[in-house]
Amino acid sequence: MAALTDSSLYTAQAAALLDGSERPTRSPASLTGGTLKALLATYTCTGSEAGADTFNLCYLPKGAVVARGLSSVTSIDPGTTLTLDIGTSANGDIYADGIVLSSGGTINFGSTVAGTAGDLAFAATTDNSPVVVTLASAGTVTADVVLYFTIAYWDFN
Repeated sequence: MAALTDSSLYTAQAAALLDGSERPTRSPASLTGGTLKALLATYTCTGSEAGADTFNLCYLPKGAVVARGLSSVTSIDPGTTLTLDIGTSANGDIYADGIVLSSGGTINFGSTVAGTAGDLAFAATTDNSPVVVTLASAGTVTADVVLYFTIAYWDFN
């Protein structure tokens, strides 16, 4: 039989159950007990978008941790070229790097983040942080195409 190994969350939950205390503290530091929420936001293309343009999409509450694999952007074909980075003003691609929407469709944030430990680590916001979208590349973007963003995050407040 294979060896059974417990995760740190399982260990903390089991200890709380055994000693009769409450569930582990809700905090980004322990990454336990948060509530999964989602923000829905849209951006309507003007047709004049160019590479390196940015726009503020929404705010995340202090302590939020983005669930990259559950977050996505969807659109119909927006034109010749449209590639997005999604992050913060301090780290422009912390949530998604190089989302290619040139043919439209739905792209998850997690599918574009590099596979390094730093890129995949949970990162809690330290204040009410705006989510910034950077157009990494844009060419002949069609006016009035709507980009639909779903940003899933854990709220520990």
